[in-house]
Amino acid sequence: MIAGNARRGAYSARMTWGVLLIVLAGLAVRALRLTWQPLWWDEGYSIYFATESLPRMLYLTAHDIHPPLYYALLHGWIGIWGGANPVVDRTLSVLLGVAALPLQAWLAWTLFPGRRRVLWLALFLLAASPMHLFYSQEVRMYGLAMLFSMWSSAALWRLVERMKTQSVRQVLGSWPALSYLIATVLGLYTLYYFALVLLAHLVWAAI
Repeated sequence: MIAGNARRGAYSARMTWGVLLIVLAGLAVRALRLTWQPLWWDEGYSIYFATESLPRMLYLTAHDIHPPLYYALLHGWIGIWGGANPVVDRTLSVLLGVAALPLQAWLAWTLFPGRRRVLWLALFLLAASPMHLFYSQEVRMYGLAMLFSMWSSAALWRLVERMKTQSVRQVLGSWPALSYLIATVLGLYTLYYFALVLLAHLVWAAI
């Protein structure tokens, strides 16, 4: 019994260190060449909204095709560093991209518990994904929307699992329900297309 617990503890520690190493490698790759090209048109719009005052930004985004959450975060980020420049602006996207890596591992483990190969494959593919690398350096809200979509998907899975053994009242009052609600609201305040994630969730839950 004790030996078995020790082996599980040692494996858990190795797994944690393995995930951490891949996350650090993902950070290193995403932090490369942040100035290799100038800010392009859409990134310029992000800077424009983010450098306005918050009331003015909320007014502008109310008439724009994207909601204000990402711009508000970028506004605070620029304020911390005392001004906007490509490295500062893109570093926020780098951090959001890196945050997706442990979240990917958690999502894979949630959907496929005990299947370690799935976790490692999912984590490696995202860490090395050229598309994710690109959007981890772009001053846009897509990386943040991806975080919320992964969070909400994992929460929904936990929620459905509870439905098998608990009453509707218990399920609606559980932490997965609250977690799903928070992730969904934040996602919709980040990207209106996040509604498509909700549609996919609804279709999956119905099936």
